[in-house]
Order: sequence, then C-alpha cells, then structure tokens
Amino acid sequence: MDLKHFFRSSEEDPDPIVTTVKGQIPDWLKGVLVRIGPGKFDLDDFTVNHWFDGYALLYNFVIADGKVTYRSKFLRSDAYEKAMQVGRPVFTEFGTKAYPDPSKNIFSRLFSKLVPTDLTDNDVINVYQMCNELYCSTESCHVRRVDPITLETLEKVDMNKTAGINMASAHPHLTPDGTTYNIGSSFMTGLKYHVIKMPPPQEYLEGRNPEEGPFGYRDASILANLSCRWTTTFSYYHSFGLSQNYIVFIEQPLLINSLKLATIKLKGRSYRDCLEWRPEEKCKFVVINKMTGAVSKVAYVSDAFFIFHHINTYEEDGYLVSDVITYRNIEVIDMYFLSNLRDRPYVGAEPPRAQRFVLPLGNKLEGPLGTNLVDLNYTAATAERQHDGSIHLTPENLAEPGFELPQINYKHYNGRKYNYVYGSGCFEPGHYRNAVRT
Repeated sequence: MDLKHFFRSSEEDPDPIVTTVKGQIPDWLKGVLVRIGPGKFDLDDFTVNHWFDGYALLYNFVIADGKVTYRSKFLRSDAYEKAMQVGRPVFTEFGTKAYPDPSKNIFSRLFSKLVPTDLTDNDVINVYQMCNELYCSTESCHVRRVDPITLETLEKVDMNKTAGINMASAHPHLTPDGTTYNIGSSFMTGLKYHVIKMPPPQEYLEGRNPEEGPFGYRDASILANLSCRWTTTFSYYHSFGLSQNYIVFIEQPLLINSLKLATIKLKGRSYRDCLEWRPEEKCKFVVINKMTGAVSKVAYVSDAFFIFHHINTYEEDGYLVSDVITYRNIEVIDMYFLSNLRDRPYVGAEPPRAQRFVLPLGNKLEGPLGTNLVDLNYTAATAERQHDGSIHLTPENLAEPGFELPQINYKHYNGRKYNYVYGSGCFEPGHYRNAVRT
C-alpha cells in the first residue's frame, strides 16, 4: 500500500473558504470543529525524520446557518518560527535532533547544549478546551492557547513554571466541575511522576475576564507525587485513565533514559534515541484517589505491553475497569519514520488491541492465592493475588486487532460505564478497512 501522498507537506489556508455542502445541514447545527496534526515535514533542503516531527497545522470547520467554512494555519510555536528561519529544527523533536541556532553566539550555543530544559513547543498532538479556552499540546511542558475561530496562536504556557514539571501527557482530563487533571514528570531534580490538578479560577466561575494571562493553567498544583521504579530511567506515557474517584497511571516498560536525555543536545540525539523497550519488565497500574491524592499501596501488575491511549475508566461493584489500546511491542513507533512511510510500500506493524483490565478495590481484594478476584459477569478479565502480594491482571480482548485512536461520548460517559467507543483502523488493511462496526 502506497501512503506517501498522505505524508507530504501542506500549505495553510488562513482565510475562511466556503465549502460545498452535499445534502442539507439542519439550521440548529452550529459550532466549530478544530483539529491539529503534523503539516510541514520539509524545510527547503531538509526533511524531518518522523511523522511526529511535522510542524503543527491547525484547521477548523465553522458550521452555522446550514453552511460550513474551512481554514487552516500553522501553529506559530517557537519551534516552528525558528525552523522557518534556520531551515532546520532548533528544538529537539521526537525523531529529529536539534541543530544549532545561528542567532546565538558560541557561548550561548554551548550553554543551551548543557541545559536540556528548552523542550519543543511544537504542540502537534492534541487540542482540548479548558475554561472556554482552547489549548494545543505535545508531550513537553509547553502548551499553546489558540483562537478557535481565527486559529491565531496566543500565549505559551510553561508548566515547568506553573507546576514544576518537565514533561506532561498530551491528553489531560476535564471533569464536570471544570477541574482539569494531567500526569507529568520531572527529571532535573530526581525522577518522579506527578498528578497535576487545575481547578477553574474564581474569575472564570464568576464570569469575569482574566486579569492576567489565560485562565486554564493559572491555579495548577501538584495533587500527588509518584515514585519511579527505576533509578536512571522513567516510563514513557501518552495518556492516563480517570474515573469518578480515581486516576489510573500505567507505568509501562517503554523507558526514557534520563542520562541520555540530559545530554540530548550535546550528543545530537533525538527523543526517540532516549527510549528503551524492556519487555521483560511488568506494566504497573498505579491508582490515585482523585480527591485526596492518596496513592494505593496495592501493586497491580500485568505482562508487558506498550500503550498510547486509554479508552475509558470507570468503577462498578468494587472494581475499577480500565479499557486501553495496547501493543505487544513498540514497532508502531518506528513504523512512523518518514523513510518507512514515503520511500517504501506500507507493511504495517504489530496491530493495536482494545483490551479491558479489571482492578479489584477494597474488600474485593480478599481471596486465596491464584484465584480470580473478578466476579463481574460481563468480562473475561481476571485479577489474581500472587505470592509477593501483587495482583496480576490478565485482560479481556474487546475487539478484533487493529483498532486505535479511541473516542467515546466524553461529556456524558467519561469515567462512567459506557457502551460504545469510536475509533480508526488507521492504515491496517484488516478487519476495520472501509468499515463501520459496532
């Protein structure tokens, strides 16, 4: 399968374009759909290495009065602006190393190589709403606020300054009361994970405009600090689960080598060069009380898998149900190097799997060694107590392999029992090709 035309660089359309509508859009349907993704891979005579390295292109569809307009703009991040000036990435990207910034003198260049805190703000992964503000994110500590209508790039928020973290999940969770939660990590003063809580400011609740800067991240604080299992590496994470009372963080054995990360510019490495896959290690499910920040002492473990996305997490009858998309290895990461997507036929990788894990809580943890502690009648997932006191989790497969990019009816069912999940077969020519399935 030839996919190279899907991975070419795009141009922006900054002025609204009136689209052609087939059929009729009802008058009551009004709103704005905003999406983001990699849009520019080629910089004059240079091409970035990985799909994740493409510079972020925002686009929207404005729906009103039976009409739809479209526009797109590149996110004016510092990473984008510098790359346009220099013709090379000046910030380290996922698969592409950083090149020297010619605007800095030799002493400034040397200093920047020794202090790896200037992480990319190429927020290419996600767009989400907080306090009626729209933000773009990647997996660094930098997020950008944007205007959802004009797509203008607004303030940059540095979570290292607001919450003391160096990296963060690209997929925060918003709760009905307006509070946002995220998972972050810090590596400059020891390896730790953090749960960040961001309640809406009082001005927002009272309907007033912000006195200084955007609302969303103003009152960010650390709800919980989580220890790391390793001394020189920490787990890569892209998302996490959230139920009505708990947060589920999966410490998976795709590890970031902090020693390599600290010398990432000095040694000319990309972010991918700092990752290590250790399939002999277990996945650890860490459960945090969303209200108090208390971390469960129960060691929930499973055989190794790699994960990008959580589907949903909910509680029922003394159990915590965690639905996720898993991979048996990390082939998918390297599959998205542009050399694999542009220069040769697409051959695919180990397919993703929608799986359900069930974690017993409270008195549901009681039971003899080696027996299944899960008595929910609709799942084949199991949880068994081990001799070392840990609870070993075995998942149930929820669907045929090949399902990714999951989305639920988030407003009504995030953190609650649900029936439907929507997703994509990506580029796999298998069960989900050209299909709508339930």
